[in-house]
Amino acid sequence: MDNITKAGLLLNVVRAPHTAFTRLCSDYDPAELWQSESLWRELGLAERMRERLSGFLSTGWAEKEDERIYAFGAKFITSQSLDYPAKLLDLKKPPIGLYIKGNANLSFPSVAIVGTRKCSVYANGVAENLGKALAKTGIITVSGGAKGIDTAGHRGTLSENGTTVVIFGTGLDRTYPVENRDLFARILERGAWVSEYPFGTDGNTWRFPERDRIIAAISSRVVVAESPEDGGAMHTARIARELGRDLWSIPGRIVDDVSMGTNLLIREGSNIFVSINDFISTITGGRENSIDFDETNEASGNERPEINLSDDEKVIYSLIQRQGGRTSDEIVTESGLDFVSVNMALMNLEGEGLIADMAGRYTVLE
Repeated sequence: MDNITKAGLLLNVVRAPHTAFTRLCSDYDPAELWQSESLWRELGLAERMRERLSGFLSTGWAEKEDERIYAFGAKFITSQSLDYPAKLLDLKKPPIGLYIKGNANLSFPSVAIVGTRKCSVYANGVAENLGKALAKTGIITVSGGAKGIDTAGHRGTLSENGTTVVIFGTGLDRTYPVENRDLFARILERGAWVSEYPFGTDGNTWRFPERDRIIAAISSRVVVAESPEDGGAMHTARIARELGRDLWSIPGRIVDDVSMGTNLLIREGSNIFVSINDFISTITGGRENSIDFDETNEASGNERPEINLSDDEKVIYSLIQRQGGRTSDEIVTESGLDFVSVNMALMNLEGEGLIADMAGRYTVLE
């Protein structure tokens, strides 16, 4: 381990500002960090940081962390490294370094696909198909590995043997969410895991908004597939806008809370995501005029088999098709059927895979 890497590990773990690390590397010998405590004040380290740095030095933490990195098959690069993504330096607070496992080139053109964990079937399908389309162009996809939109984007990219990168809000040795363990393993085959957090770092709530700045900065463009007004993806979107990244939002129905954030972003000036083909054509300069996939998320040649519905089920299914997003109480009022009949029909329609209960509102599955 060279002195710059050791200094980067130590200043990163005590949460020192990036400016302290760059000043250390430009104006001093990085080895002075553990040879001269008087330097710590000159670098602007707060008292708490100095106390923590002293503790980490006394236990040989940097050397042990370097061993953990090697055993895990990962690497740690600092902002002084040639393979550190220059786009991250656009941030007010760039990470001093990154833990990386995998082989993706983080400086290549990339698109972030972000959105809510509790997404609609529609947005999930668009995110997955966008991942597929980007894979076919050779553009890297970036996301946070969370349930919902993140998972759909990663999964779509992998289905077309594309390259995708997951930015962790934990240490690389912590799988979060655990349900995505298999997905993360597949990502390593075609992409990379990235984190600024040392090994053993758990997923504290505040770390994920902090992680979002890396998703926004490392990407050439950011697509918000679906988000409520206070969703985490909104934080990523606004950082992207501050950095001058190309921001795109997929419009949603104005009556759905889950689309309020993306619709507000459009009002605030985000590019409107009209269709996947239009987006791909725009970002590739028209070189890809048509991507061979189904934007409606229906499998070509696999039409839904005919299902025999009762009269009540036909009435309710037709109503949901026309109106969409209806609660059971609204369906009782609008259909003229009694409560028991409505709920029985809803249960049967859901069992046949024709509708889905999305946060208390029934929506047709296309």
